[in-house]
Amino acid sequence: MAEAQLMNLEIVTPQKVVFSGKVQSVSVPGSVSPFQVLNNHAPIVSNLDPGIVKVVDETDKTFFFATNSGFTEVRKNQISVLVENADEAGTLDIDSIKSEMKNALDSLSSAQTPEEKQHLKKLCLLAEIKLKAVEKLKEAN
Repeated sequence: MAEAQLMNLEIVTPQKVVFSGKVQSVSVPGSVSPFQVLNNHAPIVSNLDPGIVKVVDETDKTFFFATNSGFTEVRKNQISVLVENADEAGTLDIDSIKSEMKNALDSLSSAQTPEEKQHLKKLCLLAEIKLKAVEKLKEAN
């Protein structure tokens, strides 16, 4: 792909930079609606809901990241995705995710406070997103 058609992307969590490189496109779970960013996209700052970020890099390789909430900024072909957590689908283990989900669901019935219930529901949602990201990766290959 011609260099002029590429954009620079960084996916960042509080712990680390999860992805940094040149990309052809990025699809994100915007809070109002999902959207795709292509070369020369208009400047935008958007909240992101928990969901899947799809990245097509400069070599046509597709990546899927299961992400928590955050935001994205697009400006002059520079894309920043800042999220609480991001897991690349190719690194995820389905059995571990299912175990996480089962533990959260089991704990939900005995949760004492609204905050604890909300936290466990969030863990279940993230596990579902991780499973969907793994499925999308399998479909893409």
